[in-house]
Amino acid sequence: MIRSIPFNFRNNAEKTRDTVERVVDFIMEQPLNPIGKVTGALASFRCDILDEENYYAIEAELPGIFKEDVSLTYEDDKYLTIAAEAPEREARLKYVLRERRTGRFERSFVVDGIKWDESTASMENGVLKVILPKLGAEDVKKNSIEIK
Repeated sequence: MIRSIPFNFRNNAEKTRDTVERVVDFIMEQPLNPIGKVTGALASFRCDILDEENYYAIEAELPGIFKEDVSLTYEDDKYLTIAAEAPEREARLKYVLRERRTGRFERSFVVDGIKWDESTASMENGVLKVILPKLGAEDVKKNSIEIK
């Protein structure tokens, strides 16, 4: 099973508060019906997740970010986190419109039943592709016993 963790409540309450404040600020700045744009504001970056027979594939859009500035972590055999860092731009610039954000971006997913040691990642044209092979029936850890 794989699913997204909204806002990453699990790790940091202060980041969650900052995210909610950013969303409210974003909504207040938008003319008329901002609902379509709010969806993009809630997620740090967009991802597609494919559930194939033997693996999950995650494709994350990270335009303008170098692969050296991206990290993947897997904790507690359950939580996959993709983090990326976009450098701050020159402070002296005067923007007419500024939609591209800078700083740290992070998405977390609950993923179980994968072979983390065999997982791979590649990045091309601003798209990160992560392949997470699924555990087979023979790989599943036994966590119960049958009573005879």
